[in-house]
Amino acid sequence: MATGRVIADASPLIGLAAIEAFDLLRRLFGRVIVPEAVYSEVVAGVGLPGAAELAGAVEDGWVDVASVGIDAEFADLGDGEACTLTLAAKQAPACLVLMDERLGRSYAEAHGIPVVGLVGILGEAKNTGLVPRIRPYIDRLVDIDFRVSQGIVQEVLALAGED
Repeated sequence: MATGRVIADASPLIGLAAIEAFDLLRRLFGRVIVPEAVYSEVVAGVGLPGAAELAGAVEDGWVDVASVGIDAEFADLGDGEACTLTLAAKQAPACLVLMDERLGRSYAEAHGIPVVGLVGILGEAKNTGLVPRIRPYIDRLVDIDFRVSQGIVQEVLALAGED
């Protein structure tokens, strides 16, 4: 799935932590980069999903925090998405962005930046044999009211042979 660096926005980090699957990032990608804005956004929610997991991953050395400004072409996005895409644009297409936010994904695609969301990460975990089924994870996302496109869910479940 990934060639080169993997750069994550906040939503996949928070979602994976909420369904107790944060470690899939390390197991799938080995190393992950997050911009400082994303790190601050996630760890500011002390006690919320993702805060302890991300801080621990940085401490363990498999997540790197990068200092990056915002390129003008991404200024319409939130700080996390803008910094993530600014960092990725410097390395595209030799990187993969983990992002769920629809507008940010559109910007990524328009700039030739490969992008995958949380449900796609789960699909890749199944494809690589890290998890036997993804439906239980998706069910947990639904249970916690994580915003997920039903079209994407159905597509990934079908690809995983779980439709």
